[in-house]
Amino acid sequence: MPASYLINRNLGVVFSHAWGVLTDTDLLEHQRRLGDDQRFEPSLNQIFSFEDVTEVEVTPAGIQILAERTLFGAGSRRALVVHPGAMKLFGLMRMFEILTSKHPDRLRVQFDHVKQALEWIGVPDSGGAAGD
Repeated sequence: MPASYLINRNLGVVFSHAWGVLTDTDLLEHQRRLGDDQRFEPSLNQIFSFEDVTEVEVTPAGIQILAERTLFGAGSRRALVVHPGAMKLFGLMRMFEILTSKHPDRLRVQFDHVKQALEWIGVPDSGGAAGD
């Protein structure tokens, strides 16, 4: 599966990462695994990096399903990091942002570097954001 996550409870952030060929199944499975993780809390923030995705097989229907099943709650900030040249992926993630606008968490797709996303969610850049 080309998607993984790391929960850093000290920082209050879920760091998610996708790479390679990305599909609807990958995103939905990532969401399911995160929701099943006993360390996950809806109050956590999230940074989801798509910088290493090489091919996109995600569909608008898959994005709709993903958006309907949000895990994050009020006050959470979610930053999606998409390489500036990945137009198809950027468009799909903007669709996701629009579809989730009614949810209590805040989601933005306007980041092309993790450092920008860290700043937006309020985590100082310490040079590494690994585990807890």
